[in-house]
Amino acid sequence: MKISEFRQLPDEDLTIEIRKRREGLFKIRFKAANEETQRAGEIREMRKDIARMNTVLRERTLERDGSSKLEA
Repeated sequence: MKISEFRQLPDEDLTIEIRKRREGLFKIRFKAANEETQRAGEIREMRKDIARMNTVLRERTLERDGSSKLEA
């Protein structure tokens, strides 16, 4: 997914998606360790998606904190 698609999701949905992708990443890594097949592209893409979602959540947190400091 693109970061613009992640920005359209509410915070709760982002945290749920992060949790799902981390579980999926764990399962893929576990399978890759037990099998000889390499799925580096899929692992890399999942890691990048998780990082993008964490970035969006962090931006929103900083935006809320910054706006509250300006009001005070």
